[in-house]
Amino acid sequence: MNTHPLIDTANFLVANDKGLLAMDESTPTCNRRFAKEGIPQTQETRRAYREMIVTTPGLGACISGAIQQPALTIWHGEAANVAAAQQALLHRAHCNRAARRGDYTAAMESIR
Repeated sequence: MNTHPLIDTANFLVANDKGLLAMDESTPTCNRRFAKEGIPQTQETRRAYREMIVTTPGLGACISGAIQQPALTIWHGEAANVAAAQQALLHRAHCNRAARRGDYTAAMESIR
């Protein structure tokens, strides 16, 4: 098997100190997470959650692709929490970027 295309794709995805953001949850997995947070388990709520993630200002500077979770607890299914959830998502992306560069420290977790 020729693995060069796979390696090239992986290298492209992490180029320029960018990383991937996990947001590939299945409906059952997403529903379990929502249930744990008391968020309605509907198609509309799942769509709103994903929309909140992909519209986070500045996120594109840190990621080259998206795969999700850190913002869920903060968002809690409420429109009023979108900005705070997006900030948490962006913070996670910045921490991931720093880790990729070798600059990550545990103290970064508390800086927002």
